[in-house]
Amino acid sequence: MLVTRKFSNILIRSSINSTVRLFQVCVMGGASEIGQAVSLLLRTEPAISKLVIHDTWETTPGVVIELSHIPAKSALKGYLGDATMKQALGGSDLVLLVGGPLKTPGVSDEACLKANMEFVKTVSSQIGRLSKMPFVGVVAEPINSLVPMAAELMRNFGTFDARKLFGVTTIDWIRARTLFGTLHGLAPERCFVPVIGGHSNKTTVPLISQASPGTDMTDTDIRRFVSEVQRYDEIVSEAKLGRSATVSVAYGALLFARGALAALAGRQARVHAYVENDHFGTSYFAGLVHVDSNGVREMTRYTNRITEYECHILEEALDRLRKDVALGKKILEAE
Repeated sequence: MLVTRKFSNILIRSSINSTVRLFQVCVMGGASEIGQAVSLLLRTEPAISKLVIHDTWETTPGVVIELSHIPAKSALKGYLGDATMKQALGGSDLVLLVGGPLKTPGVSDEACLKANMEFVKTVSSQIGRLSKMPFVGVVAEPINSLVPMAAELMRNFGTFDARKLFGVTTIDWIRARTLFGTLHGLAPERCFVPVIGGHSNKTTVPLISQASPGTDMTDTDIRRFVSEVQRYDEIVSEAKLGRSATVSVAYGALLFARGALAALAGRQARVHAYVENDHFGTSYFAGLVHVDSNGVREMTRYTNRITEYECHILEEALDRLRKDVALGKKILEAE
């Protein structure tokens, strides 16, 4: 254990005298580049009573010390090494898996999967051994394959609940609505563009036909928009001279965490996530998910006004998605 600050309260009173429940959140891989960004954003979240940072990097103590310099009511604990993983996870309501490299141009999904699979395998096995499964959000790439792999590992233990396992895809929705708003001179925060399918350039499907507010776009404009949304990781990486997107991805993780914690507190919430779902011709699918304290309730479905072009790119996405899911499970079968 690296840093500890005592915080015994589990309840706080809001300005309207209602009781607000607080939660423990654990960031696995918290010393990585994106892990530090996620931890920073979560440090002062009012719904968090304890923030736990775990990593195997030797720089972890320094990261936790830096975070301790930020004034916050929540407790802060840091853990270093695989041997402390059980301690780090214990008592957590929400666990975010953010360690490992993110996808960058020139790196195949298979190579990215190989780089991150040991991290996800180790953490998933430890989560499976907990007496009660917390909400788990996978940010590590490639989500399309790592989430099914994590699920198969956790199924070996008695506490697994598929409703509590999420691939965090909020960044896809953030990008789509921002690009849509910018394109049409609208406030992005007032725009909504559903993004479904998976979480990769070949499986991300923004639905302009369901966008709000509605606007007129030519077929050429729509195809250009879809291509740009799908290529955003590449665009950012090129601008960052080969480094992956981190700040916007971390913000997406923050929004996911807020939604998950709201659901755990008993409020109806929605998150953008990749979850176990067999209603779309594949065993996993991403979209706008309705969540309560038990986890996933249902995913928003769009059956009206889907265009022929959107149906076409969705079919292509589903074909690739099935392969991505199989790839994640195949690695376990080969061992």
